[in-house]
Amino acid sequence: MASIVRFRSLFALATATLSCAATPLRTVSEIEWLQQIEQQAIEEEGISPEVVHRALDAFVPNPRVLELDHRQPESTITFETYIRGALNPTRINKGEELLALYEPELASIEAATGVPPQVVVALWAVESSYGMNMGNFEVINSLATLAFEGRRADFFRKELLAALRILEFERMAPEDLKGSWAGAMGQCQFMPSVYLKHAVDQNGDGHRDIWNSDLDVMASIANYLASEGWQRGLGWGHKIDRTSADPASLITPDGDDGPAFEVTDNFRALLKWNRSKYFALSVGLLADEMKKD
Repeated sequence: MASIVRFRSLFALATATLSCAATPLRTVSEIEWLQQIEQQAIEEEGISPEVVHRALDAFVPNPRVLELDHRQPESTITFETYIRGALNPTRINKGEELLALYEPELASIEAATGVPPQVVVALWAVESSYGMNMGNFEVINSLATLAFEGRRADFFRKELLAALRILEFERMAPEDLKGSWAGAMGQCQFMPSVYLKHAVDQNGDGHRDIWNSDLDVMASIANYLASEGWQRGLGWGHKIDRTSADPASLITPDGDDGPAFEVTDNFRALLKWNRSKYFALSVGLLADEMKKD
């Protein structure tokens, strides 16, 4: 009997939804899922009903997000090709300008975290081209779409709940959370759970603003690396003749016929940011380029 009553309630809600022009059209399964996630956010996560309903009541899955999620082609690009794009002159010149512009602020961040300014700025460059490529998807909608019917629904459900906590604690509107189709946010492309753990209010305005505040972005990048094992005073590694290296510290991104790098534990800290060896090597090499006069 309880199941019959529950079905009738859902059917009534679906009927009401379909009959109201101001309400998004949803299937019964979408309505049921939405009720569950809103209940979890309010009752288990302690997020206010006002925040939850404002963020999710208008939710409908975004087909573009699902298309991108299912596309995910295997990359066949070589490291040499990848690094040419990562170390382009425009990116290096802009990085050097920012190092000069924020020299005292970056020195303060390094004193607090041990992360060199060049590494901070290089990560900023590789993640979003210094804020030029943050993505323009609505993060709440993207995460809800992937949590509802994506390939990694459990992962994105946790990230959705983390994003709702950001709205609650940072007093932000849902439309202010912009990022990639997969929910990576701001100039340093933090997932919501990473934001909650590592984002920093460096400019002291009461908000951890990784979208608009360069100081918050730089400090957040450094705080992440410091928290994930970056060692003060230790480089990331360097290119070598492969015959002279310790195999345990040898990275050969293109196999035996390509370049070889001897790396340290700080390279492994970069891998915690992004597990791609291409990515981590590009950050290290870009940081090295910015050191040159």
